[in-house]
Order: sequence, then C-alpha cells, then structure tokens
Amino acid sequence: MKIKMESSVKSYLEKVETLLLEKEACNNLILGLLDRLQSNKMNCYLGYVEENGRAVSAFMRTPPHNWIIADVEGRNKDVSYAIADYLYEGGLEVPGVLGPVSEVEAFVHRWADLKNTTAAIHMNQLIYQLDEVKITPSVKGQLVNGTEDELELIAAWLVIFGVEANEPITAEKAENMAYQFVKNQSIYLWKVDNQFVSMINRSRKTKNGATINAVFTPDQFKRKGYATNAVAVLSQQLLDKGFQFCSLYTDQSNQTSNNIYKKIGYYAIGSSIVYHFGKRE
Repeated sequence: MKIKMESSVKSYLEKVETLLLEKEACNNLILGLLDRLQSNKMNCYLGYVEENGRAVSAFMRTPPHNWIIADVEGRNKDVSYAIADYLYEGGLEVPGVLGPVSEVEAFVHRWADLKNTTAAIHMNQLIYQLDEVKITPSVKGQLVNGTEDELELIAAWLVIFGVEANEPITAEKAENMAYQFVKNQSIYLWKVDNQFVSMINRSRKTKNGATINAVFTPDQFKRKGYATNAVAVLSQQLLDKGFQFCSLYTDQSNQTSNNIYKKIGYYAIGSSIVYHFGKRE
C-alpha cells in the first residue's frame, strides 16, 4: 500500500475518477470540488492510496476546510490508518475530517493517538439521491433565479441558514457567497404573491449528477410547503437538463427535512460524518 499526492488536478482525475464514479452520488463532494478545481485555481491537497499500481482510495483538502475521505466499497481500517500516518509524518494540518462513517472513525482513532488530540463529532449526515421527482409542485408560486436586486436578502438568509445548519457564516462571507451564486446563476428563490419565501442553490456537479444545497425558509414562511416546492421544481429542472440524478446532504437528526426529501423522491444512499479536532486539556 502506497500513499501518493498529485499536484495536477488533471493527473489526479486520471488516477481516481473511475474509482470515485463507482459511488458517484456518495462522492459528490470530492468530484464536485475537482470539477471546480479544473477551472478555478485554489490551494488544494490531492492524495490517493495505491495498491498494485491501482488507486483504491482517495482523500483531499481545500484549505482551510477539512480533509475529505472518499466513499469506496470494501475498504478496511488499514487504509484510513495509512492516510492518518501519512498526514502526520508529513506535518500536514488536520483541523477535521469528513466522509463515510467507518473510514472516518478509523482515521479519527489513529489521528487522536498520533497527535494526542481530542476529537468531537460536528455533524452526522445522510447523503440522498433522486432519480425521479415523485410529487407535483403547487401551482401557487414559482421558482426564479436570484438577481443582483436580491443580493442583500440572499446574504441575510445565508447567515441564518449557517446558524441553523451549525455551520456559521460571517456577514462578509455570506455577501461573497451571494455574489458568486448570483453571478453563477445557481441561486433560486421561491416566489409567492410577489414575495420571496424560500431559497435553494444548485451547487456542485459531477459527471452525471448535480447537487443541491442551501435550502432555507425563514421562520415566518415555514410549514407551508415552500421549500418542498422549490426542491421539487429545481430537481426536475436539473433532470430535464440531462443530469441523471440529483443529490444532497441532510442532517441525520432532522427528521422533518429528511421526510420532506423522501416525499419528493430522494432516498438515502450513504452517510457522512464530520469530526473536528481539538487540544487535550
């Protein structure tokens, strides 16, 4: 077993893409980031595990974010141990790690021993996939692209969304995100009676799929089906554009949102756990 790093995104994809596509929706985060990295230069670390000249696992990081471990069928804890050993010996920063539960927990156990550090679960997530929209959205309301006129609203909603998702977003970062979403024409708003009531973003894309995120409805508009309609309509639009499936992450403990996504046609295909590391007292 050998651990190798690549500096070229193109070369990295040649090594790992086939492996990652075996569980494409589960690996939508890595694949989506690699898609972006092909056109946007960002600082990144691209690693893979090789056996007999073939990639058997992959891991990456775009600082300051956490390391991501790929979801690969049939991997044992030795692979996660080897990744942890490699990062430790290389003196690389590891603020946290995320990925499939068994692989990540093996990594966390090893890293905590190597660094004498604490590890805390930040979030337990489910990964969902949709191949067919199974509901008919309400005719009351419409999904529209967010424009520069709504930048302030989108930024404000992103800040609240971050709080609710336990992923705080500063006002400055929210403004930058809102600008990029509008520029990329990826942000959508559900509009009812000339009022914006919910938000959704088309995020990453992979070879055959598209990911949805930032689904948010302000408290005063909740429990009216607005987010359900927005997700259903955008999911159908993405399928109509040629994507074979849509995917998204949910908080495993939020039964309300999980039930809504299932109603639309999403089904759980994997899990993802996020750990953050700290210092022992």
